[in-house]
Amino acid sequence: MQALPEAPVPYYLLTVTASRRTNLGLQVEPAVRIRELAARVKDTDVPMPGDRLLLLRPDTGTWWIAPLASFGLEAWRKDGLVYTHSDPADPEFTLALGGRGGAEEALPVGTEIWLDDNAPTSGHRTDGWRRIIADIASGDWHQADPDAVDTTVTDR
Repeated sequence: MQALPEAPVPYYLLTVTASRRTNLGLQVEPAVRIRELAARVKDTDVPMPGDRLLLLRPDTGTWWIAPLASFGLEAWRKDGLVYTHSDPADPEFTLALGGRGGAEEALPVGTEIWLDDNAPTSGHRTDGWRRIIADIASGDWHQADPDAVDTTVTDR
């Protein structure tokens, strides 16, 4: 008797503690610790813009589908240096959902966000989590307290 192949299961990303509309989409908190995520998913399961996310809403108990708008290290350049709020040795990625909505739009606190592993992903183009983590760790990043650096003026 031959065993049936395991069906792909979605990967848990985070439970929303806050959200707000930005120019990147509906940005959610908290950020995702990349080493922790990479330890429990396939190396090439890197969420990429356009990938399908599953949202389990606590207020209705229903699943919604949303496109991923962005998932990456929040960083900026100032005075020739590159800053991030995240620790480059333990990077955290910020996630934003795509779709239309007004400035008042928000997700209910407690909404779970999952990467739908049944949907095709283009994450294989990144060379995987090991490469991403190594690239960040080897970069010339400077960790900054959010209140210590004025991010409104950036280098051009």
